[in-house]
Amino acid sequence: MIYVIGVGPGDPELISEKALKIINKAEVITGWKSVIERFNFDNEKKKEVIPLNYKEEKNLLEIVFEKAKNKEVAFLDHGDPSVSDFELMSKLRDLSRKYNVKISFIPGISSVLASLAYLGIDLSKVIFITYHVRGPTEDIKKYLNCGRDLLIIPSPYPDGVVSLAKELEKNGCGEGKITVMQKLTYPDQIIKEYKVKELSNSNEKFSDLTIVYVSCGDKNE
Repeated sequence: MIYVIGVGPGDPELISEKALKIINKAEVITGWKSVIERFNFDNEKKKEVIPLNYKEEKNLLEIVFEKAKNKEVAFLDHGDPSVSDFELMSKLRDLSRKYNVKISFIPGISSVLASLAYLGIDLSKVIFITYHVRGPTEDIKKYLNCGRDLLIIPSPYPDGVVSLAKELEKNGCGEGKITVMQKLTYPDQIIKEYKVKELSNSNEKFSDLTIVYVSCGDKNE
């Protein structure tokens, strides 16, 4: 059995009680190394910890599912497994069928919800877009004409936010405002507001744990 567990955006107090119970009883812990490092499994001698990395992802996932045939596995996923992680979740579903292993998804609080709480905005008032796995932002124009502000997970590269700002400026949103929220709910979270054209012309680099709020003013009215 494998449990895919949303462990929240960073603050350990935002992990659900159900998630913690499953993690505590699991015999095998896996997930991206950066997520596993949020927990302390050093003294858990009864648990096998298998950190994933991009280079060995395919092979390591095969190993994980082989173990899940007769052990309980907890796959720790940042935020919520159903928010902006569809490529990985599709791989896990395919592997569950290949290995005939049951899979269960445990929801968590995502950075989307954390950002809305900070901004004081309801999800129904924005358009949510993720470029976390698909990267290119050329289709941003169609969303700018929908009459709502945008909540965007940019591509997870240091220049992902600036690339997004360039596309926004190119499509008439240069005078708009962009709020960049890095590592929300972590002790070292950083939140800063920019003018889109200011950010477009900068060389700033940002964390891969970033979500942005875009308001283009008159363009969306």
